[in-house]
Amino acid sequence: MSRSASNMTPAARMEVRPGIWLDSRLALWISELRVLVIADLHWGYVASHRAEGNLLPAWGDADIARRLDALVRDYDPAEMVWLGDSLHTLAGAQTAEEYLRKASLAVTIVSGNHDARWSRAREHRFLQRGNFTLHHGDRVLLVPSGSCEIVGHLHPAVSWADGAGMRLKMPALVTSDHRLVLPAFSPWAAGVPWKKPLPGETIYAISSKRIFTVPYAPAQKEPRAL
Repeated sequence: MSRSASNMTPAARMEVRPGIWLDSRLALWISELRVLVIADLHWGYVASHRAEGNLLPAWGDADIARRLDALVRDYDPAEMVWLGDSLHTLAGAQTAEEYLRKASLAVTIVSGNHDARWSRAREHRFLQRGNFTLHHGDRVLLVPSGSCEIVGHLHPAVSWADGAGMRLKMPALVTSDHRLVLPAFSPWAAGVPWKKPLPGETIYAISSKRIFTVPYAPAQKEPRAL
């Protein structure tokens, strides 16, 4: 990592592959390349809904900017990659553009299905960085032999229920030998439970203070009320 742990903002971290670190602020750090990867920011989520008459509280974009700034301060990356769906709709372009104008480093934007109309997102459908192929994940991409995919789009999460009404859902990173699926960075993204891991996949549940692997077990039916 770029700075000593004592100088970094308190957050949980786990090395999920040699030199690849998952940060509990929902980001991936590739230390050898000094690349910070974030997926599914969905800038302007509230503005998009308000434009349609849905009166959500005016919250979200400031949280995105705050977490990005903290990550940049802590890791001092050479490059930050927004891995698609950087905007929720074009209504989020203004706040995203404001952040980019103030950014102190190179930010590379990969196109996702939500922001394909944003001019800044038209240049890159995918990126090749070292032995990694980075793309949003909304389309099948032919990946070079020996390259590992890093994608977003699927908003992985894990969830638990105790059968008595308690439910808990947490964002997750899903890894295998050939692919890493990033959690959504947006604070509005609840995530989609990753119910059927494929052979070789590992699921990392993410909380603000702890990251842990989740053993896969077939879902149990909830007991019927008497």
